[in-house]
Parts: sequence; C-alpha cells; structure tokens
Amino acid sequence: LFDPACLRCFAQALRFSSQLPPTIQFASGVSVIRVRCRHCGSRFQLHAKDAGKKGYCPNRECRQPFRAPSTSSDVPRKPKPKSPRQVPQVGRKRKKSRRGINYPAWGVSTLGVLIFLGVLTAWLRSGDEPIEVQNSVVAAEVIAPLPQMDFAKEVKPFFQTYCIDCHSADSQEGDFSFDKYANIAAIKSDREIWTKVLNHLRLSAMPPSDADHPSDQDREKIVDWIDHQLFYVDCSVPHDPGRVTARRLNRTEYNNTVRDLLDIDFQPANDFPSDDVGYGFDNIGDVLSVPPLLIEKYLNAAEQVASKAIPVQHPGFFNKRALGKELKEEGAASGRGNGIKVMTSRGRVLHNFNFPANGTYRVKIDAMADQAGDELAKMQVQLDDKTLKTIDIKDHKKKNEIVFEFESSAGEHNVSAAFLNDFYDQKAKGGKDRNLYVRFIEVEGPLGLPESVQSDYALLRVFPDKKNSVAQAAQKNLQEFLPRAFRRSVDDVEIQKYVGLIEMASERGASFPAAMRIGLQAILVSPHFLFRMEDGRQTIGSAEQLNDYALASRLSYFLWSSLPDEELFELANENRLHEPGILKEQVQRMLSDSKTNALVENFAGQWLGLRKLSTNDVSPDTTLFPEFTEELRSDMWKETELFFGSVVLENRSIYDLLDGRFSFLNERLAKLYGIDGVEGEKFQRVEFKDDRRMGILTHGSVLTLTSYPNRTSPVKRGQWVLENLLNDAPPDPPPTAPALEETQKTNPGLSFRQQLEIHRKDPGCHSCHVIMDEIGFGLENFDAIGRWRTKDGKFDIDSSGTMPSGESFSGPKEMIAVLRNRKGQFGRCLTEKLMTYALGRGLEYYDRCAIDDVMAQLEQDDRFMTLVLGIVESAPFQMRRNSE
Repeated sequence: LFDPACLRCFAQALRFSSQLPPTIQFASGVSVIRVRCRHCGSRFQLHAKDAGKKGYCPNRECRQPFRAPSTSSDVPRKPKPKSPRQVPQVGRKRKKSRRGINYPAWGVSTLGVLIFLGVLTAWLRSGDEPIEVQNSVVAAEVIAPLPQMDFAKEVKPFFQTYCIDCHSADSQEGDFSFDKYANIAAIKSDREIWTKVLNHLRLSAMPPSDADHPSDQDREKIVDWIDHQLFYVDCSVPHDPGRVTARRLNRTEYNNTVRDLLDIDFQPANDFPSDDVGYGFDNIGDVLSVPPLLIEKYLNAAEQVASKAIPVQHPGFFNKRALGKELKEEGAASGRGNGIKVMTSRGRVLHNFNFPANGTYRVKIDAMADQAGDELAKMQVQLDDKTLKTIDIKDHKKKNEIVFEFESSAGEHNVSAAFLNDFYDQKAKGGKDRNLYVRFIEVEGPLGLPESVQSDYALLRVFPDKKNSVAQAAQKNLQEFLPRAFRRSVDDVEIQKYVGLIEMASERGASFPAAMRIGLQAILVSPHFLFRMEDGRQTIGSAEQLNDYALASRLSYFLWSSLPDEELFELANENRLHEPGILKEQVQRMLSDSKTNALVENFAGQWLGLRKLSTNDVSPDTTLFPEFTEELRSDMWKETELFFGSVVLENRSIYDLLDGRFSFLNERLAKLYGIDGVEGEKFQRVEFKDDRRMGILTHGSVLTLTSYPNRTSPVKRGQWVLENLLNDAPPDPPPTAPALEETQKTNPGLSFRQQLEIHRKDPGCHSCHVIMDEIGFGLENFDAIGRWRTKDGKFDIDSSGTMPSGESFSGPKEMIAVLRNRKGQFGRCLTEKLMTYALGRGLEYYDRCAIDDVMAQLEQDDRFMTLVLGIVESAPFQMRRNSE
C-alpha cells in the first residue's frame, strides 16, 4: 500500500468509483440522487450509496469536479419495504470489482482511509513538502429525479403537437417525418437523424419562430429523454468495440506503401480518382469505394511500379525507342498523321542516341514498303556516316521487323534509315509507286551485361543457377517480400500461386527479371495488398482482439500512413506487439520518426481544413488584398503544419494548439503579420511578444479560409471554432431564416457588427448566432487574410463579446482564454477527431467510454503522447466486433 506506484493505482480506482455515467436508470426500489452541476447546469443521476463522494461532471463541455450531497435529507428515497428479506442489505452486500476481486460495499470508505495513511507515510518517507490541495470542489445541487416517461402517452404527443405539421408523411420538410417512429427501438435505429433532432431542440432552433413553442420545462424533459435513449452506455460492462470495414488504401497510403515496400521514389496514386471523405477524413472505410475507373488505374499503376522496382536489364543497360514523330527528316521524307515517316523518293530519317559505353548494340527498325517495279524496296541503315546494313523490305504494306547487332563506341551517334531505290511509273503493271515507311528506330545495349548485379533489388536477391531452378529462386525471393506486401503471415500454398505465375512467364520466354516483374504486378493488384484485412487473435464475448499483424497495420497507418516497418513486423511475427510495455515503446519510437509528418499533413490538413486553401473555396479578392499571392497561400499552410508538427514531435501540451505563444514564419508571412527580424524563404521559429497572436486561431491559414473573398465573417469563424475545436457544430439554418444581405440593405449606415446583431434578433437565428457570432467577433481584429487591424473602413473594430454562459472578453487574447477555460471540451473534440482518423470509422455512442478514459489520462498529463497512447491502448483500437 505504501509503495507510490500502488498509491497511484488505488487513487485511480477510487477516482473511477466516483464517476458514474449520466442519466442512469436504476431498477425499482433502488434509491437515486438526481443532481444538477453548479458549474454548467447539467442534470444527471447518482446512486444513493455514492452520497458524499467526489466526481466529475459528465457534460463534455464542463468536466468540473463536484461533490455529491452527503446528508440523508438531500436524498429522495423510495419507501422502505415492509419485509427486510425482500431487499438485500445494501451495507452487507458483496460486489465484484472490475478485476474480479470481491470486496464489501463499505470497502471504499476503508480504502479512502488507507490511501490517506499511505499518502501521509509516503510523504514522511520522502521528505518532500506537503502538497497543498485547493478546495475547488463544488457541492452539486440536488434536484428532482428524472421522471419516467411513457413513449406513447408523453413523448409521441409532444412531437405530434409541435413537429408533425412540418415533419409528417404529407409534409416532409428536410426529408424527415416523425410518422415512422412508432417506438423507442425505431428511434435508436436512426441515431443520426435523432441526434439532429436533439441538437435542434436543445438550441430551441425548432419549432420555427412562427410556430407554437413548448414550455422550457417540457422541452427540457424531452431533451433529457432523447439524450438518455440515444447515448446512455454503461461503461462498467464490456461494450461493442465497433465494426471494422475492409478498408482500401487511399491515395496517400498507396503512395507511401509503395515507397516503403519497394524503396522507390514514385507516386502512382496521384493519377487515381480523388478519395471520398466521411466524418471529415479520407481514410474512412465505409466511403472508400472502388469504382471501375480505379480498377483500371490499379492495373496501370502496378505495371509502372513493377517496371521501376524490377529493372529487366543491367542498370548500365541502354534502351531507347525513337517513334516516328521523334525521327528527324532529310530529303524526300515526311510525316503521316499516324506518326509514321514515309519516304516517297530518296531521303532518310534519323535519331541521335547517347551510347553509355563501348560494346555491342542491337538495333530494331519497324518498316514496310509500297512495292513497285522489278525489285523490292531497299533500306540502308547507317551509324553516323558508316553503313551498317542494306536490307530488302519484303511484301507489300506488311510489317518488317529489322533486327541486327553492331559495334559502337560510347557517346552520341546518329542511327539512320535511308530509302535507296525510288520507282514511279504510271504505265507499270501492278504497283506504280515504290515508297518506304518507318514506324520507329530502337537501340539497346551494350549486350552481355551480367544479371547478377541486380541482386540488391527487393525481389531479385536470388537468381536461377545450378542450385536454384526458376521456381526455387522465385520462392526464395517471395518468402520475405509477400508477408510485408500483404502485412500478415503468408503460408507456402499462397506463395506457390505467384511462383507458378512467374514460372509460366519464364517458360514462355521471359527473362527471370521480366517474369518476377509479372509476379509483382499480380501482387500489387491483389485485394490483400490494396485492402487492409484485419484478423482476430482472441474472442472475448461479443468482441475479438486484433492479432498483432492487424494491430501493427492499424498503428503504422495511423501514425505514418504507410505499412509497418521491419521492427513492427518482427514484433508482430513474434506475437509480442500487443504487450502494453512494448506497444508503448513502439508508439514513442514512431512519433519521433520523420514519417510522423504523414500524421501532421493528413490529420491536421483535414481536421483544420487546410486542404481547402488549395481550392477555389479560398480566393481572396486580389484587388482588395494584393498581398495575397500563391506563394503566401502556401506559406500559410506551411505555418500551421509546422506549428501542429511541433506539438507532435516535441510532445507538447495539446492545449498549446489553442494558446501557444510561438509559430513558424518566413519573411513573406512575417511581413504580413507585422513582425520584424525574419528574412528569407526558410521558416524559422518565432516567439510572439505581444498579445495579438497565439495558437492556431490567429494563423493566416485559418483566418483566410473562414473569410469571404472581400470581407471577414464572424459567423464562419465562429462556426469553424464550434465544429473543429469544440465539436459542437450548429444545425443548418432553417429555410425561413432571412438573409444577412437584406439587413445590410435596410441599414447601410451601420457597422457590419451592428448589422449582424440586428440580423440575429430573429428568433429562428438567435439560438445559433448568439454563440457563433460572439466567438467570431473576438477575431475581428484580423482582416480577411489575417492582417491585424483596428478599423473596418470608417468604423472602429469592436472585438468584445459575451458568451451565453456569461463569460465576457475583449479582443482575441481574452476570447482564446475563454476557450482555454473550456479545455475539457477542446480536449474531447481533438480526441474524438483523432480517434475517428485512427479507427477509419465514425464514432458511435458506445465509444464514449473509450473517450472518457482518454480524457481521464489527459487530466493527469495533457501532452500529445498521452493522447496517442490513450487511443492506441483503447478497446476500439485494439479490438473489433466479433464477426460471428
């Protein structure tokens, strides 16, 4: 008990015991406490036995500590049963802990005393100064228990009274009708729609302003009921880890996988169709479809990758085919529309080749002729001025492939094909005009180079020889390569399928490298390469633990957007990767690797919307903002990537993203920000000394993409903050909401802020705008491309605001401080976004338990490593729903 490590374990157990899920319904006869958080007003229930304990508000926007009421008078109780035998003695009942250890219900109080003694003893032993405990825990307010609601008698009539006029089978505004929801099960089967219903009711955005509205009490009852039905999950029992969709590699993952698997600098996926986006990211399995065009692109990419990964000839081997359009013309030579050169009289075509070394070369010429007269058309082949061979072109307009070898020195040489015996006679029998056609001239060599020097390539480590047949050499080459390509273990039967293909190509005349190239093409179009197939290791109830190969892939594609490296693959092969200590070491190693730039570029680029900077959605008016150039656009994107990357690579606090007082600038961007001392194109770290800029919200990238081409937009900026930083996206505006332009036309003499304040007075607009606009007003000191300003035209900038919670601010610094005070909401938002990206699926209500566990860890250590480890160690990341 007095070991510090044990103390931390016991303290965690005690803290966990006081955190119960919100709005839990207990069985009949069990006492509950219905309480309200004094910080945010959220309502939730606790078991009566937890009276007096410390807990944390379950509201994700609050998470403030509270203490449950401890006096018996505060606790509403059910009537005591007449016979004590009918109800177990709560004080004597033995419960089973999560770890399977039996302990009496009074053990928590005893445990608290023991922990206090342990802390005191540890302090006395260590000699450290005692830790001052701040009394910041506020007692929760006792309110009436959550009433039981009958769906047919209370819930359904509510929607019939206030919603059915617009949302029925006869009038489906927004393509939504309440008619089809006859019971609770129907509601739970359509969580996405009912989450929108909940958000609209919570914000009073519906019913519309011109319709009858329920009382606040009735609205609150329905909101609590829907929230409980949709989102309650008991975290004390095993729950669904989520469904895994066989996910194909997106474009970034395909390029990176090819790069790391074959060690070639080539990006074939740049020619693929754009990946679909779901839940804000392009790696979501459910939306990564495979259209027919993509199948064609896969085939082409496999051929290109194989040709670069496996050279058929010696690296010093030269091969060049000059097509007709590349051939130079002399004399009576001209081009045809199909790329063929024709010589109607004496003339020639030639091309300049650069021979790499002295040696024997082979020339190939594709030619045909119009035959006329008594002899065949003659073609003379020359190397510079030296005649190599004169050939008779046979047949009339039929392909002749001329192939022969010759000696040449290194350097540049002309190879030409000339027409020698022109003939033309209108009276001749048969053909009247003799002509020569040349389709291409090809030269390759020097011949006789050994193949064995190619053994450094991944798939050409072993060549056929006296000891190894073609099949044996192919088997040995694929033995190590195929498991890495498929990212799992592979048996001999599967390897033999590809060995047979290589052997067949070799029997049909292909060289061994060419045959291996065909085998590689087959591997690259296999579903086992193109898709991430995840297998299980151990079944636990309705869930299944991923095996170590699948875990390695999840980890590597999460942090690197690429396949596992050799160290990960070796640990998976040894079945050790899932061990907690080893898994933690690998996460730490991977986050310190330069490949983590993929996480920065792909996650941050999509989470923060940076990719929009390269689209027409962000197009500031260059007449109003001549400083905005394509170079500046790129600089803005780079600054935010470097800033996010510093949080990742330096393992900084995740909350530095909100108020970090530094950034990375080059001269162009520093000039826009009004900062001196930065010169050149190279980005350098800059510490901000004033109160104008801090965190990502004051980056030019974010400020520009949340503005219109000709002006700022407090609405867009506020909405961006709610969606991307607080995960509290407002609902779409009602169709009857008036346009801001109407307000501007009728009030031209007012400032933009005053016009917007008039606009949001409409009841249908106020509930959402009162939050978005206030946040956006706090950023009004920045213009549409992120420059600091104190005036907007003739009007002074008013960057003050008051949040619905009563918090006031003036200027961006104080507004960001308000957001910083909501760090729990921001931390939960970032956790949910990063977990969505890591899992490749949208989060479900049952993922809340995993999110809560990560948030509890961030309360102890808020650095980025803690966030990543929390996600990697979570059940949704390491497990999947049992397919059976």
